[in-house]
Amino acid sequence: MFYNLKGRYAPAVVAANFIICGFVGWMYETALTSLVFGRFAERGVLHVPLLPIYGVFALVLPLFFNQETPWPKVFVLGTVGATVFELIAAFLTEAVFHRRLWDYLDWPLNFFDGRISVGSSLIFGGMIVLFIKVIEPLTGYMRKNGGRLFDIAVLMVAAGAILGEVYLSMG
Repeated sequence: MFYNLKGRYAPAVVAANFIICGFVGWMYETALTSLVFGRFAERGVLHVPLLPIYGVFALVLPLFFNQETPWPKVFVLGTVGATVFELIAAFLTEAVFHRRLWDYLDWPLNFFDGRISVGSSLIFGGMIVLFIKVIEPLTGYMRKNGGRLFDIAVLMVAAGAILGEVYLSMG
């Protein structure tokens, strides 16, 4: 049965990691762009405070790293992986949407016409270490000790986010 999946692959843990990382990504990007523009600048394509691309990383990263992976290895490989992903995503989004969703032209050490930068790559590497060493073990611990209560709480948050997005998209 699907519910019997254990540990880091339990559906509630995966959903919690997706939601937490999507929210942290939204906070990071909103804070950063607000500082750059000097006014509140909400980021993302959804109405709810969640950036799905950061949630997707929460689904992919456990395939490459675990809590036993030394943090310098997580940082270096995570930084390189995130940079390559960001560069590919930049070209793909520009090809599909015919506009740039981000650029780092004003950042020092930017490359590929501002599509990536050393600074953003280092931030992403730090966020990956935070996820692998803190967030994922914490959600696993909460699932192990909270059982069905944790599952229900995650389900309620996920349902609330989905229903909120649907409601706000209608207006």
